[in-house]
Amino acid sequence: MKQLKLNLKDDVYEMLQREFKNFVRLSTKVDSGFVAPSFDAFLMARLSDNTNFLTEEAVQHLMMSGQYAWARRAMDRDFPDVVAILIAEAANYGFHIAVRHDWSSEDLTEAARAWALAIIKQSQGDETQVDVLAAQIKSAAVSITVVQEKLKTPATRLAHALGQQMNDTQVALQHARGVLAREQLGAFRTLLKLGVAYGSIKEQAEKDALAKLQAQRPYLFHQPSEGVFAKLAAWWRLL
Repeated sequence: MKQLKLNLKDDVYEMLQREFKNFVRLSTKVDSGFVAPSFDAFLMARLSDNTNFLTEEAVQHLMMSGQYAWARRAMDRDFPDVVAILIAEAANYGFHIAVRHDWSSEDLTEAARAWALAIIKQSQGDETQVDVLAAQIKSAAVSITVVQEKLKTPATRLAHALGQQMNDTQVALQHARGVLAREQLGAFRTLLKLGVAYGSIKEQAEKDALAKLQAQRPYLFHQPSEGVFAKLAAWWRLL
């Protein structure tokens, strides 16, 4: 190992000593756990124009205490708020957190917490913030159908056309008779199933619509019996 000897004037040496003492004093005030370097290390840093003594021990101590640790703790504390701001701002620029239209509140809560936990773990953050972050994600999430409506996607135009066709078929079904009425009933059932699959109507709404129609025109929902008179009566009702 090479050695470097310096010949300094007394006043220069005293000035460096004062700077070293001031450096230690100020650093200790900023961080009570600051570990002071040796005077030789201080001089070496001055020679290399670097006031940070990044030895392995110093880096480890810096990460565990001091200004870095304060910044890390602040980041851990504010991390959920930062994510919430990102999500809120994203919506202003066309980005959204979309979820399945058929998810219940419990499904959304479970998925949001799982995602929040994964984010915290990968960023090596404070796991006590998981629930806060999960709540932010849940509050920002919207149904995929709402997102499609905002973005005016082709799926939205299809949903509007589907709804209009469903209304037209329902009106036609109220006035149709005979074989045409049964055809309209089949078309109406198909449109209802498509609406449920897309998410524009709920399954309960589908059941209610069919139940109401069955109460109004029950014979459309019953297959005629094999008897001659029963077939004749069913045929007569369909005329």
